[in-house]
Amino acid sequence: MENGLLYTALMQRILPAVTFSSADEVLPVAEAMLRGGLRVMEVTFRTAVATEAITIIRKNLPGIYVGAGTLLSVTQLKQAIDAGAQFGLAPGFNPAVCKYALENHFPFIPGVMTPSEIELAAEMGFGILKLFPASQVDGLHFLKAIQDPYQSLRIKFIPMGGVSLSNMNEYLQLKNVIAVGGSWLTKREYMRAGHFDQITESVKEALLIIK
Repeated sequence: MENGLLYTALMQRILPAVTFSSADEVLPVAEAMLRGGLRVMEVTFRTAVATEAITIIRKNLPGIYVGAGTLLSVTQLKQAIDAGAQFGLAPGFNPAVCKYALENHFPFIPGVMTPSEIELAAEMGFGILKLFPASQVDGLHFLKAIQDPYQSLRIKFIPMGGVSLSNMNEYLQLKNVIAVGGSWLTKREYMRAGHFDQITESVKEALLIIK
C-alpha cells in the first residue's frame, strides 16, 4: 500500500480504532463496519489477538484497508507487516520505529503532541501525523494555533483521544485535519454483548454527520 493509497483510505475521514479481545469478534465487527459503509480500520496492538485479527480481515475482507495501531517497538511493527497490515500508527514519536517504517516503505503515522515532534516527523518525511492524546492538549485550539506556522509543511493530522460523535465535525472543519480517530464506533460493550448491528448504526450515523 503506497502512501497515496493511505490518503485515499482516509477520504471517509474516520479511522476507527478497534481492540479485539477474541478472534471470534474480528469478522462480525469488521463486517458490521462494512455494512455501515466504512472501509478503513485500525487494529490496536493492545492484545495478543492483534496480528491474527489483521490476518483474518486481510484474508476475508479485501475491501477494508487495515492498519495496525499502538505500535510501540520495531518488533511490533515487524509483526504488523508480517500479518498483512497496510499501514501503521503509533501513539508517540519513536525514531527507531519511524526509521524502520521508512526503510521498508511502509505507510506509517507517528504520534505527536508538541511542535518539536511535528518538526522532527516532517523532517523525516511523514505527511500525516496522529495528534495524541488530543483532548489533553486542547486539540481543537492546538491544531488551530499551528495551522499557519506549519502551513508550508502541508502536514495533515488525525486527532485521537477524546474525539467523539459530538465534537468530530469541529475537528474535521480544520484545514490541517485529514480524519478523526477513536474507539467510540466499536465500544467494548457492543462487542462483548454481540450487538454488532449497533456498530453498523454508529458508523452510519457518523458518516451521515460528516456528509
